[in-house]
Amino acid sequence: MDPAILLYRVQHPIFVSVLSFTLGFLISMLIWQARKRRVMKNLEKLLLNEEKEFKQAFNPKAQVIEEGFRGLFIARKQELQRLQQLENYRRNYIGNVAHELKTPLFSIQGYIESVLEDPDIDKEMLTQFLNKANKNADRLGQIVNDLDAITKFESGMLAIEKDSFNIEDLITEVCEELEIQASQKEINLEHISDSSENLVFADRVRIRQILVNLGFNSIKYGKQKGKTTYHIREDEKQLIIEVTDNGIGIPQESLGRIFERFYRVDSHRSRDKGGSGLGLSIVKHIIEAHGEHIEVSSVEGEGSTFTFTLSKP
Repeated sequence: MDPAILLYRVQHPIFVSVLSFTLGFLISMLIWQARKRRVMKNLEKLLLNEEKEFKQAFNPKAQVIEEGFRGLFIARKQELQRLQQLENYRRNYIGNVAHELKTPLFSIQGYIESVLEDPDIDKEMLTQFLNKANKNADRLGQIVNDLDAITKFESGMLAIEKDSFNIEDLITEVCEELEIQASQKEINLEHISDSSENLVFADRVRIRQILVNLGFNSIKYGKQKGKTTYHIREDEKQLIIEVTDNGIGIPQESLGRIFERFYRVDSHRSRDKGGSGLGLSIVKHIIEAHGEHIEVSSVEGEGSTFTFTLSKP
């Protein structure tokens, strides 16, 4: 094309306007593209932030649901474990009861069969067998009564009827009741009070049962010509009663289980001495029903001390 014509066209106002518009449009497009990139970048960042915020808003709900399922799973697992423990407890309980009942029942059966098989048995032997059968029947009755008492305590059916009474007077009564058993082993029963007032607020019948059980145990496992002492002490709000003996004592490894039902330090020796194996368990149930506590300390071969508390009126 002729340069003059080209120069003319370039200098023509319409061409200049079109060129200016085109350049302006291109520049605007470049600027818009740049802004678009910035906007898109900002939008992307905004979307990421929104997603993050959404996740943060959603996750707690998901976490709550997840924790709910986890809590449900843990609860079910704990329930299964509890049921398994109850089943083990039931199995052990039934086994222990059967074992405790079996011994006196078999003894009674044996004595009766001996009498029936020998119609010519002399009167002295007959009396001896009947006395032994009667002794085992008493033990059988004691086991049943003690089982009934523990069941009622654990189910809340055996109410505690509290009233004010003098604990030293009650201990005196108990010592008089145990005097015959103690005299058979020449065991000295004594009671000491360091309390200014010996009044307690408790169920007199149940506390008497505790004092008898602890005293009877101390005599049963006491040494010949030994001693059992009931000692009353006090602090600001309660009286502290100790039952101490100088008997055979309890091994350290058995102290933590001594209040378990049917637990015996020496099962053979304990059964020979009679009892239900539930006496100390009943003692603990009665104390706990009063909202009090009991503990035991012992040195094997030297003796034991049972200590429990009772509230003042």
